Amino acid sequence: MTSAPPPKLSPELKPTLSVPDVVAITVSSVTPASSVFVIAPFAIAQAGTGVIWAFILGGVLALMFALCYAELGRAHSAAGGEYVFAKRVFGGMAGYATFLTVLAMLLFIPPVLATGAATYLNAALGTQFDGQTVALVIVTLSYLLGILNIKLNAWVTGSCLLLEVAALMVIVVLGFGHAQQPIASLLSPVALDNGVLHVAPWALVIGAVGTALFSFNGYGGAVLLAEDMKCAGRGIPKAVLWSLVLVVAIELIPLVALLVGAPSLEAMLASPDPIGYLLTAHGNETLSRLVSAGIFLSVFNAIIALVIQIGRVIYSSGRDELWMPTLNRAFTRIHPKWDSPWLATLFLAVPSAALTFSSNLSELTSFTVLLILCVYLVVGLCALFSRVRRRDREHPYRMPLWPLPALAAVMGAGYLLITLLGSASARDIFIILGILLTSVVLYGTYGKLSPAFQKL
Repeated sequence: MTSAPPPKLSPELKPTLSVPDVVAITVSSVTPASSVFVIAPFAIAQAGTGVIWAFILGGVLALMFALCYAELGRAHSAAGGEYVFAKRVFGGMAGYATFLTVLAMLLFIPPVLATGAATYLNAALGTQFDGQTVALVIVTLSYLLGILNIKLNAWVTGSCLLLEVAALMVIVVLGFGHAQQPIASLLSPVALDNGVLHVAPWALVIGAVGTALFSFNGYGGAVLLAEDMKCAGRGIPKAVLWSLVLVVAIELIPLVALLVGAPSLEAMLASPDPIGYLLTAHGNETLSRLVSAGIFLSVFNAIIALVIQIGRVIYSSGRDELWMPTLNRAFTRIHPKWDSPWLATLFLAVPSAALTFSSNLSELTSFTVLLILCVYLVVGLCALFSRVRRRDREHPYRMPLWPLPALAAVMGAGYLLITLLGSASARDIFIILGILLTSVVLYGTYGKLSPAFQKL
């Protein structure tokens, strides 16, 4: 078998990151703390104590996707990530459709995270700042900070991540230190119905797996930093897998502690703020304020890390000539001082900031989960067929037991996507169809005529 030469790294992106640097940025982008404090309550309301099983199953499924990302990220090392995988395995149309889906996903995630941040800022300071105003400021500042040197941002995000973990450790200590519920009881899921606990149907648990996947989402973002790595992307598999392991552990352990430490499961499951309930029951006001400050900082930190990844995807799309020539040149422009693709990084700043004025965090989250599952389905299919359709490319990292993890990823993403589409709003479905239609138009307008994209 003849191996194709490795993809040429962009001379403009300086490879300065180590594997720990990439892990720090990647785990920060997942923001485990805000996942536990902001996203997990949706799963608790949906599945009750079945949230533990939902997160365990979500972690197993996430491992299947992580193995796919690890193999593809090493075989097709590029800042474009998922759309590069799709283009090389399934062709130009698939590449464009995946690119626009990823673009929409990256557009929605920052405002989804930022919209819930004001609750924790107000709790920390004792203020009453407007939620939309706080979200707007966070998103705007994150985009501005995201254009700074990536090595500096890796240090900043890593430092903030330690504070984030410290905030979650408070929950762990309070929960396990004041255990009220036996851990064994969590293995038999119960949920609240009209104020009364009852056995939670497994359908509710499975339904919450999508939310769990959303809370873990971001470990695959390590592949977007391949061209920033000193090892020329060879450490991508380690970065992806370590990121997932850390994310699952950092989220699942506090979640178990939260339920174990609940003085009353009925009261906790009925509470709109289960973490606040635990802090009130076992902590004090000062501790609650410090934890709230840590969670607010984690949201800010996560969006900065996401903005870094967004900049790499847009930069790659300009280099691969997915746009009109003027935009391609703008997106590949590197800041002379900060060595960052600054225009590419700022591209989604205005629409992402505008989305902070959406009044329904739940709807934003549900739609973003649909986009994530679409991307996961593509990644799973690429991992399933990459070795077969692209025998000309070396696959230095090969997932164990292939093709079983890839098959599990495809089946899991497909099942969850079909299930969630069945309950999705007509608006969400039309937006997804609009993304696919736009990809057809853009591919016909620019993709077919782009030598760089065709040679990708």
